[in-house]
Amino acid sequence: MQVLNCSNENSVLVEISYLAADVTANAGTIVVDNVNGLAQNDYIVIEKIGTETAEIVKIASITGQTITLSANTVFAHTDNTQIQKILYNQRKFYRSTSKTGTYSLLTSGTKNIEVDRPDGTFFEDSDGLSTSWYKATYYNSTALQETSLDDCVPAGGNDSEHYTSIYAIRSQAGFEESFGISDEKVSDYRDEAESEFESRIASVYTVPLSYKSKITRQIVNLLAAGNLLIKEYGMEADIEISKSGARMLARANELIDKIISGTLKLLNEDGTLMGTIGTFLASCSNVYTNSNNDKGSMFGLDDEIFIFRDPNNPRS
Repeated sequence: MQVLNCSNENSVLVEISYLAADVTANAGTIVVDNVNGLAQNDYIVIEKIGTETAEIVKIASITGQTITLSANTVFAHTDNTQIQKILYNQRKFYRSTSKTGTYSLLTSGTKNIEVDRPDGTFFEDSDGLSTSWYKATYYNSTALQETSLDDCVPAGGNDSEHYTSIYAIRSQAGFEESFGISDEKVSDYRDEAESEFESRIASVYTVPLSYKSKITRQIVNLLAAGNLLIKEYGMEADIEISKSGARMLARANELIDKIISGTLKLLNEDGTLMGTIGTFLASCSNVYTNSNNDKGSMFGLDDEIFIFRDPNNPRS
């Protein structure tokens, strides 16, 4: 099974207005400040995308500033709440066996856009594999209009094996609504962060880790968001953004150092200690005794050779 999340892109959101009065749950009409750019059969989002009570409704008719809906609202909304026209109301999910192969629409692969989910529309492909590739288009079920499949960016099924999501990194960086920053760019920083994290803990744990815990997710979030803020939107734009990114990287490095030193241990899903790779520990003493007299070189560090000698007769 593969679990897919498609974020809602800013390009499908257009005209903005605001409620001119409170709206009760199960309401059939809403009153707005202006209806410019809105028309019968358009879809609108009440509330900002990602909020718990956000919902898509369809316009049946418009009289003055009053909009009659095709179906009643689910939630109550307060005066001055944002509404925004959305060009599509559904997503269509396609799968292929290769990145450049032929993509076919999945069974039950057409889903209503979930505007109440911060990370986008959720879909489970029960037959999907980590080697599968996916594309998702936008679809307007009233106008029967669909965005081009060729313009979709393919995503590998193994993306579900990442330590964290694109949205989680956006949230860490404060870029939840910065739609000008593409998911592809955030994904590049995620790949970089995961590679750095795994390479640094590889001396202690077998990577990739069999279980992605909350602490490992947070570390990757911090690394990716920190680098994103510094490298893309840091010194040239705002010194405070750069400082914020630096603090994230410092915290991530602190946590990684604790993992490597053993003061912070990684746990499996059931709470047991995650297995570590085989290690050998050596200890020694710099206290002289007859038993360790002239035992030979113990350590060779560059030009220095340490040998146990009688401190009262060092040339012995």
